[in-house]
Amino acid sequence: MKRLLASAFATLAITLNLSAALTLPTIFTDHMVLQQGQTVPVWGTADPGSKITVGFAGQKKTATAGSDGKWSVDLDPMKANAKPQTMTVSSSKDGKTEISDVLIGEVWLCSGQSNMQMPMQGWPPKCPLDNSAAEIAAANIPLLRLYRTPMVASGVPKERIDASWTTCTPETAAEFSAAGFYFGRKLQHDLDVPVGLWQSAWGGTRIEPWTPPCGFEGFDSLASIRQQIKNIPPNLGTNPKTIRRERQTPTAIFNGMLYANIPFAIKGAIWYQGEANHNEGMLYVDKTAALLKGWRKLWGYDFPYYFVQIAPFRYGTQDPAVLAEFWEAQAAIVKEVPKTGMAVITDVATLDNIHPSNKKAPGTRLALLALDNTYGKNVVSTGPTFKKMKILGNAIEIEFDSAKGLATRDGKAPDWFEIVGEDGRFKPAKAVIKGSRVILSSPDVEKPVAMRFAWSKLATPNLMNAAGLPAPAFRAGDAPEPKLPDMVQIPEMKGFNLVYQLVIPASCNFTQPPEYTIDNSASTGPFKQIAYLLELQEDDGDVQYAFASMDAFTDNIKQVAVPTVSSGARFMQKVDNLTVRSNVGGIKEVTGSDGGNIEFWPGNYSMGNAKQIPGADSKRFDFGDAGSDKIPGYGCMQVHNWKERQTVFAFNHWNGGTVDIGMGNSPGKTSDWTFVGNGGSYFLRRLTVFVK
Repeated sequence: MKRLLASAFATLAITLNLSAALTLPTIFTDHMVLQQGQTVPVWGTADPGSKITVGFAGQKKTATAGSDGKWSVDLDPMKANAKPQTMTVSSSKDGKTEISDVLIGEVWLCSGQSNMQMPMQGWPPKCPLDNSAAEIAAANIPLLRLYRTPMVASGVPKERIDASWTTCTPETAAEFSAAGFYFGRKLQHDLDVPVGLWQSAWGGTRIEPWTPPCGFEGFDSLASIRQQIKNIPPNLGTNPKTIRRERQTPTAIFNGMLYANIPFAIKGAIWYQGEANHNEGMLYVDKTAALLKGWRKLWGYDFPYYFVQIAPFRYGTQDPAVLAEFWEAQAAIVKEVPKTGMAVITDVATLDNIHPSNKKAPGTRLALLALDNTYGKNVVSTGPTFKKMKILGNAIEIEFDSAKGLATRDGKAPDWFEIVGEDGRFKPAKAVIKGSRVILSSPDVEKPVAMRFAWSKLATPNLMNAAGLPAPAFRAGDAPEPKLPDMVQIPEMKGFNLVYQLVIPASCNFTQPPEYTIDNSASTGPFKQIAYLLELQEDDGDVQYAFASMDAFTDNIKQVAVPTVSSGARFMQKVDNLTVRSNVGGIKEVTGSDGGNIEFWPGNYSMGNAKQIPGADSKRFDFGDAGSDKIPGYGCMQVHNWKERQTVFAFNHWNGGTVDIGMGNSPGKTSDWTFVGNGGSYFLRRLTVFVK
């Protein structure tokens, strides 16, 4: 009897597990918009074996729920219709569901990071939006419908998204993506059809978590990401304390914010993201191609994708060219990935705020791209774009496409143009507009060979066409490597032999020994003294230097160079016979002093004054710190004059990222240049090591 009861309960449990009420994804709710002109999938779950009937706009489609309870039908393509209709979905076992106030028109996905997420009401007080109060008050647009996705990251695909469609009113618009709103409003006005906007955006996120696993396939450059996906824990995203870190995991946001609503029919996608990936250069092209490969594969068609070129911004002391190189990568997407377009917003940037307060410009310009390329309207959708370059003796001629009415928005000469000659040093160029061309010249460049435009993170150029759309950053020609100045010579260098010379990259990873431009270590014999010469030069400035010599603190020639794991260099100690020479104001010059110390580590370090250096502050990074067992890590190569409480020179953070570098005490919270990330501030960064 007990066995019979157990069997009966087991059968009941199986039956209950298989039983499922009729459900649809939440992308199917009252007030939704269905995509016109293409097949519209409708799907959901029900009791296995149930006959499902979907009725809408005179169509009836049927399906049978499978053993897993899943079912789907495809509605035939329909014409736009602004008249509210009702969709009925019935199950032979689970009753009927009705979805009311359904329109037919254009549906677009609005995705990305904070500049897409930012709502019409802004994020005051730090991130207000232009004219937002008036725009929100006027946002009674019955034919514009909004669907806003909650921010969720997950280690596995989520089957449901907690959201619903709403009609655009001042109340709903206030919380919706501003860039998305302006895009949708213009489309709705110009096309005169209903428009549905599906917002799925999350501030601070990289592109990788938005990409489905299948997107990364076939890209050699993304092999490490494919491997990472294999090790994602299923419970990722369930702990509120770790969600900010976990949300950057590849595919995690796709799982939580997109998967459940695919393949809901959309016309295309708009994208505003890149700030979190802006230091990756051309790798971002592959990552975008992967995103679109995955999305388009899962939706089943190659929908258009229009994106915003991220705005100029200071990004601290980072190399000004890093952002320009990222802009170049974004422009390359348009050339390499079909059905894409880029909206440029350099004219509405706020250099001290990564969130430009003008969201009408990006939203409207994204709409222009769609109206032009997707809907075939006769509009200008891009600013002047580079076509070709011609060298004219001592000048360069640049010809543009989309250049009707080429002009400047302030009536002044075109700015942010530079040209370069055989010395490899770019100089500001005088620019003159002639029709669809710009002629560039400079008295400092006799024979120009190349040019660049807006090649700085701070570039807000004035060049535009008659439509008021700005020109994007670009470069053309073959610019030679800039010639470095001769090495500084001072009397105290006499008798020293050059062992190593390193031209330091602005960003580098020296977990392995760096590639020195000069390496004489193999032929160097015994030595009693060591000397260092650091040279720094800004683009148009003089070479600044700091020279420091001292008695040898090691007899291993490998340990006098940049400390690496393989060299075993790890020194936090005083040094004898310190001599310092420098042309940097404020640096105390000394001869044969007993007041020197060095901090050489290939790993992390902390505040703490482990060696009790007199005068050092254990609560800040300075000339007395403490090493860490985390090796490899941040990296530190510092020479100090502790008697003067002064850093002579410092070179930090060479194990990934922008380097810290400087001479004398750094301003701010640290005096040894830790965490300043200023490597990109200099044209020349050269370290030379001597012994005798």
